[in-house]
Amino acid sequence: MTANPIDFTVYGNPVAQGRARATTINGHVKHYDPPKSRDWKQVVQYHASTVVSAPFPPSVALQMQLTFYLPRPKSLPRKVTEHTKRPDLDNLGKAIMDALNKVAYYDDSQIVDLHKKKVYTQGDIKPGVRIQIREQCGGSE
Repeated sequence: MTANPIDFTVYGNPVAQGRARATTINGHVKHYDPPKSRDWKQVVQYHASTVVSAPFPPSVALQMQLTFYLPRPKSLPRKVTEHTKRPDLDNLGKAIMDALNKVAYYDDSQIVDLHKKKVYTQGDIKPGVRIQIREQCGGSE
């Protein structure tokens, strides 16, 4: 069975997955997501839930493509399109992959082919992330 590909955009300034924070409550250590990471993941989950009817089955290998559009500083020449500053691409991707667990797929371990890119916004393009997920060609036998 082939599930429909998922393709949607979440607008807003992308936030990288931050380091887990720790606190002590009644003598017990509790780990939690930094508020900015947590809030961004909730926005991504909400938008995904509006376009995804059911997650891909756990046995399905997936291909994911993420394109991050980040705000362009006014002082940057227009010919520069690649975003070579922070946040780093790896942590931007981690936040999206974590946010989509149980929404678009059962676990991000299903992703076997991952393409990520970050660029500055140009023209009418707003900051955000375009998320594309489809079944890996050949599937899983």
